[in-house]
Amino acid sequence: MASTLAVKERETLKPLEAVLRRLSDSSGFPTLSTTISDVNRVVSSDSSAQQITQVILRDVSLTTKLLQLVNSAVYGQFHGRIRTISRAVLILGCEAVRNATMTLMMLEFSKGRPQERSVQDELVGAFFAGVLSKALCAQLGMPNAEEAVICTMCQNLGKLLVTFFLYEESRKVRSLVEQGLLEEQAAEQVLGISYRNLGVGVARHWNFPDRLVEGMQRITADGMSAPTSDAENLRLAANLANDLYVTALRSSQEDKAAALEALRKRYGAAIKLDTKDLVAAVDQALKEVADCSTTVSLPIAGSSALHAVRVWTGGAVDEATSAQTDLAVAADPLMRDVAALDALENANEASAGAQHIISAGIRDVTEALTSDFALNDVLRMVLETMHRGFGFSRTMIYIRDARLNTMRARFGFGAEMERLIPLCEFPLAFAPDVFHVALEKSVDIVIEDANADHIARRIPEWFRQGVNTKSFLLLPIPIKGTAIGMLYADSERGAIKLSPEQLGSLRTLRSQVVLAFKHGAASGRL
Repeated sequence: MASTLAVKERETLKPLEAVLRRLSDSSGFPTLSTTISDVNRVVSSDSSAQQITQVILRDVSLTTKLLQLVNSAVYGQFHGRIRTISRAVLILGCEAVRNATMTLMMLEFSKGRPQERSVQDELVGAFFAGVLSKALCAQLGMPNAEEAVICTMCQNLGKLLVTFFLYEESRKVRSLVEQGLLEEQAAEQVLGISYRNLGVGVARHWNFPDRLVEGMQRITADGMSAPTSDAENLRLAANLANDLYVTALRSSQEDKAAALEALRKRYGAAIKLDTKDLVAAVDQALKEVADCSTTVSLPIAGSSALHAVRVWTGGAVDEATSAQTDLAVAADPLMRDVAALDALENANEASAGAQHIISAGIRDVTEALTSDFALNDVLRMVLETMHRGFGFSRTMIYIRDARLNTMRARFGFGAEMERLIPLCEFPLAFAPDVFHVALEKSVDIVIEDANADHIARRIPEWFRQGVNTKSFLLLPIPIKGTAIGMLYADSERGAIKLSPEQLGSLRTLRSQVVLAFKHGAASGRL
């Protein structure tokens, strides 16, 4: 059996590679692919908390939407209390942040594409099915609800990708289906690979963990049995959610009871179902999708799929009224801001501006300092606040290494960080450069132009060779008269010029770092 599967995988490899090459030439796919691949890769790494934050911060839009999502009704228990990606990772965990990130990235499929209006319902339906899987997990006591959302959405990944990035091919597939061919067979005829195999292949290409890939697989009627592992639980939740969605979409009110009974019997060997629980899960999913549609920029107004599901449940059927309300909220900035404030406490970068990001970050750090915090968690929040709030190209923290008598960068955010961190180290023995002056005199230094005649000779060679940026700042971290570290930031976009308010905010962040070190030393956690 194993050898047969291996042969089948080899047979699908070449057409998969051909489709991947075509997808890579499509506008928008490389960015989507890189971000999801990187997020999946770093979640499994030892330093995933730092690295997943770094990956997300590369995309300003993704950062904003992720903070909105984790503070929305979907994660209602936090209600605006997560203001930095670092804190989101700390509170929710890397895997939950990974799942939320992938959901948001997948919802970006249709944005700006010429066929956007005609195929958005595919995306709305996939997202609804994902949210439905989460509601089912809650109703039926099934674990791993957040991962079930991803598996459910990704069961249709191959079809979604072709629809949004290879639209002409999707039309050819649809034409063959209209002529009577099964959709999977039609896709294989047009693309050389079925939608299902394409989705699994792309998931592996995107570094999906094995349990998520297995969770994407369809369950055949003869393969229905009680789950015995996390992956099988995910697979069951994803299949049940998609089948329940299709049932609600395609069966009439008159056929509703019979359709639900057929679904209950189909899954009876795997899980005990009550049709009332299934209907309750659909109702809950409709409510959650409506609640978070503005947050995730999902165009549910006028969705024929959601309208059909609402009619099936016997709920609101006046689509015209509900669509007008949805459109009013989407079009009216005041209404949109009021809705956002209910779920997100002034953390929208586009409307609140940089100073609000800084204030929110300071609040996140303050709350962390009053809890049982880890030093690195606080340092990440500070660096992220500097990175986002001030628009710096890079932020790093240097820590004194008493054993080696050096000052070296521990971690940071921004471009080429993995390359730069090992290069940013210098001996503590005094040299007449700006780094040692900042440390020895405990003075804050802002360099607007490192190449200026009176400054160039004060820039150390290790910095010229490694970082070589024209404008940067240094904020030493003093404890009992000795600098135990230093906050660093630079700008590739022009000279750093700070207002008194901005400098005050940076010094507040530095004071929080000092407190974190003091508390850590007092508790023996350093």
